Amino acid sequence: MKIIYDESICVVCLSCVSESECGGITYRHGKIFIDETCAEDWSGIADICPVGALTLKDEEEDF
Repeated sequence: MKIIYDESICVVCLSCVSESECGGITYRHGKIFIDETCAEDWSGIADICPVGALTLKDEEEDF
């Protein structure tokens, strides 16, 4: 699975940052940064996003 972040619809509520337990999502200099190498509950983090700026995709799917 791959996490997709759509910055254009993100409202920077920081819910994803709060849900991130291993530093996979951080907020620095006014931007959200994602490190997919961290062992996170990516599904849970995507589910908490109120506007759908974070989604999970199978890596085989076309983007």
